[in-house]
Amino acid sequence: MDLHRVLAVGAFDARERSELAEAAAQSALEMHIEAEPSQAAAWLDKNDAIAILTDGDMPDCGTFALERRAESKNAALPVLTWTRTVTDLSFAEAFSWGADDVVNRSDPYALLARLRQLPKDVKPPATAHRGVALVADGDRNRRIVVGRVLRNAGYSVTFAINEDDLERFVATEKVELVVTNSALHAAPLATVERLRRSGNQALFIVNCPPRDLKLARQAFAKIERATPTDGFAPAENVLFVSNELGRGFGNDKRTSPRILFGTTTAFRGAGRDSDDWGYSYNISQSGIYVRTLAPPDDDLVWLELCPPRGERRVRLVGKVAWRRGLSKGEFATVPPGFGVQIIDGAKMDLEIWADRYHAFAEVLGVSMNPAAQT
Repeated sequence: MDLHRVLAVGAFDARERSELAEAAAQSALEMHIEAEPSQAAAWLDKNDAIAILTDGDMPDCGTFALERRAESKNAALPVLTWTRTVTDLSFAEAFSWGADDVVNRSDPYALLARLRQLPKDVKPPATAHRGVALVADGDRNRRIVVGRVLRNAGYSVTFAINEDDLERFVATEKVELVVTNSALHAAPLATVERLRRSGNQALFIVNCPPRDLKLARQAFAKIERATPTDGFAPAENVLFVSNELGRGFGNDKRTSPRILFGTTTAFRGAGRDSDDWGYSYNISQSGIYVRTLAPPDDDLVWLELCPPRGERRVRLVGKVAWRRGLSKGEFATVPPGFGVQIIDGAKMDLEIWADRYHAFAEVLGVSMNPAAQT
């Protein structure tokens, strides 16, 4: 049997190296381990891998993965980070440099489940079928991460580092999507209005600090195909926002709108013994989209998470509606994971979830359909 290789990078002790090798062998994979990022980069220049696993407790590993996936041949390479603590902070840090999942270092099955889900063939770079996307940001790392997400979603990506660069490019090239940072602009709304008057109709996403999001959404309410979003959120969120912009936020026929919301989410098949960990991507009053490379096999699941702006976790019962992995060979228009319909839970937990969802929607200025408010 041909073994496919995963490149592991980090300061792993002898026991951990043995665990990594055993998990790989049980997944029909081979684990190649390098202690130093520089050595791992040299190895990857000469060898193929189907994924990278990084040491979540070694900061240089994030920079290594970021730089390697900026290379076209590695742009679609999945990256897992193996960490001793699975929290909102560990997910946020991992997503900030482009990781696909955070794996609990004390749970051997969590790693095994993800290794078994990895596609066994290295996917070729995505061809640009969605047009040109311009990413304007003064932060190089953010440009790389957002650019990779959009490139894998089928965009041809180019970059700008200031407002002048952005306006010059948009004035001379046909652009389908602009993702910019509010810090580049004295007045982001004025920039978009100026471009609209010149005839530009690109989708326009403005990353801004969370504290400014509600007022920014109100300011942009009358500008079609343009919206602010949380600049501190995972880069994959721009795909959700761009998809919603393309279909029209005002055309949402769901009982309750989907809202981007990220928090650590424990999940297990109903009646199973232990939780795995994912990270919510978006929520509605009746559903949750959980990011993970290892969706549960069970159709009924127990979920535990802290609702938006909530002070205590709730435990909910969900029915799995769909699962998305990395092995489909499709353009990555959404992150891997699974979606659930909330079907049960303790009465108090269901009431807290509904209350916190509506409060969060109000804070963000998201309008609710009348049926969702009853």
